[in-house]
Amino acid sequence: MFDTVIVPVDGSDFSWRALGPARALATQCDAKVEVLQVVVLPDDVVHAEGLIAEQLERADGISPDDVVVSVVVMGDSIASTIAGHVEHAEGAVVVMSSVGRGRTAALIGSIAEELLGELFGPVVIVGPDSKLDMADFSGELIIPVDGSDTSETALALGGAWGIELHARPWVVTVNESGEIVTGDASESSYPSRLAHQLGAQTKREVEFEVLHGKPERAICDFAASLPASLIVASTHGRTGFSRIAAGSVAMGVVRHAPCPVVLNRPPHMR
Repeated sequence: MFDTVIVPVDGSDFSWRALGPARALATQCDAKVEVLQVVVLPDDVVHAEGLIAEQLERADGISPDDVVVSVVVMGDSIASTIAGHVEHAEGAVVVMSSVGRGRTAALIGSIAEELLGELFGPVVIVGPDSKLDMADFSGELIIPVDGSDTSETALALGGAWGIELHARPWVVTVNESGEIVTGDASESSYPSRLAHQLGAQTKREVEFEVLHGKPERAICDFAASLPASLIVASTHGRTGFSRIAAGSVAMGVVRHAPCPVVLNRPPHMR
């Protein structure tokens, strides 16, 4: 699936929250873990390497010898520097915390969103409510869709990750009206159709569900109830989000999800 799991850090304890899930993902995929920090000045490199070494010494169950450490000097921007580093690594995926406040910049907000626009692949984001003690990513995998072509770009990605991680996909959509309709086949026909198509393509079991309420909260509550090990979503959907890289629903899911979230920006929106 990939050979390297890259964890961007910024000198803060918040940014290191992604290391545990990254290690679990790397172990399941037989990949190596690389900790990456971007610094502003060349003189900051040695200091940053020392801080990373100290963090790795304190990390539970992780040997510093099993982690590759890279400290690079910023180019045009932090996000473009990270993206350039990822592109030069073969088969790499980024797993990053949704919060961080180091000397360079916070890892969420403009950095994470800009990175989603810079990379051709997805980014795995570990939100503030995400569990950090996971052993692997097998189990249940949620793919939210909303009737738009952009949201449905997550289906192929979710299906592929489901195969590699031995996780069972759930195609879910949200009825925002709040009205629960009993026995209405039309409400479930859309996710049912997509689940059937994805199952036929992947030769795997795919479930579906219709949720009710505010999308980000409904998706996260459902993820907690399964429980899900991963949510795979497109950054954009039918509502035409105004944010540059990630829509409000997608980032709302990141903030409240009980598990890591794989975000992928649709190719035509890069």
